[in-house]
Amino acid sequence: MKLNQSYTIVCLLFGLCAIFNCTEQIALSTENFEDLLVVEATITDEFKTQEIKITHTYLLESDAPIIDAGAVVQVQTANAIYNFHHVGNGVFYSDQEFQALDGETYQLLITTSDGEKYSSNPEELASKAGIENLYAERMSIGEEEGIQVFVDTNNDLNGANFFRYEYEETYKIVPEYYRVNDAVISNIVWNGRNETDSGEDRTYDIDFVDRPENQGSCYGANTSNEIIITNINSLSESRITRFPIKFISSTSSSLRDRYSILVKQYVQSATANTFYKILKELGGSSESVFVTNQPGFVQGNIFSQQNIENKVVGFFDVSTVTSKRIYFNYFDFDLVLPPYYFNCEIIELDYQKKGRLIPPQEDERSRLLELLTENNPPFKYVSRSEDVYQIVKSECGDCSTFASNIKPEFWED
Repeated sequence: MKLNQSYTIVCLLFGLCAIFNCTEQIALSTENFEDLLVVEATITDEFKTQEIKITHTYLLESDAPIIDAGAVVQVQTANAIYNFHHVGNGVFYSDQEFQALDGETYQLLITTSDGEKYSSNPEELASKAGIENLYAERMSIGEEEGIQVFVDTNNDLNGANFFRYEYEETYKIVPEYYRVNDAVISNIVWNGRNETDSGEDRTYDIDFVDRPENQGSCYGANTSNEIIITNINSLSESRITRFPIKFISSTSSSLRDRYSILVKQYVQSATANTFYKILKELGGSSESVFVTNQPGFVQGNIFSQQNIENKVVGFFDVSTVTSKRIYFNYFDFDLVLPPYYFNCEIIELDYQKKGRLIPPQEDERSRLLELLTENNPPFKYVSRSEDVYQIVKSECGDCSTFASNIKPEFWED
């Protein structure tokens, strides 16, 4: 779980952190700053390089958290110690791959650069429960139509009660005006000022070249930034069914070409569930942090070994995790084609049309040169009829200007 957003809500009244998801920008300054350790740590039963993020609270006037790259980070069991190293931005990777095992007890140990020592309560791995179904249905929420993604657990929960979910969206992007070739300017010649021109008289040639294939298909991605939790204690059956994970509006551009969502299901302890539940109730969602209930400090399971007054924002969680991915297209649900990511207006410019001083007239030839070469990023060629060229903004013809053109290994068309 990316908890920076949630912790922001907890820290706000202390004047600690930057603000996310506000409905309007408000200039704020810090009055009573308190330097607290912020820990995001979930160890799972996946055999992998485990990840822990450690930062400090920071002033409202700042734009980045305080990083302690020299901190010593370890996860300890009765039989082993797993060391972590800093890889940047407060993220620490385990030196070796490992997984949390049933029956083992795990404890997080942190020593900051200034010698402060912190440790978590000993935690054990939660029960394992799988995802049986991940599916999407067309539906409306209020007056908004779209697609709702649901999850069902399997029938055998092995005593699992508390669940937390994360998701990763990936979507294909095909530019609205991608063409296989492009217009390239060459042989620009400056001829000085001409009395009939509105500016410097320039001549140039236009050549056509093959456009790189990696401009015609790209991929965008988003991760969940809210706390999604549930439990079976109040349910009539001992499983999760039709639990809503993500609603996607029918007008979302992410549905335009092809969409995929990966959902991760974490089984966690009752203590971890209580911590996340409090954060969620205090505003750990897309709503504004300026709510009527005024949050204070929420205690997790990480404490200072030297001074109980040193607060820690965060929780050390040891969870089992399962995941499932699905793909779909907008037409699978009889939806109309969603809009493109940008307004793609076609501009027509005449290569031969030079501006005149009297009467005032736009120099379309110079503007064509400017948009194809000097604009950053340059416009893209669409088509031409004789000497009239049609061009569009770069993002309308080259998706690599705003998204990754590297196809994910998992992607299925």
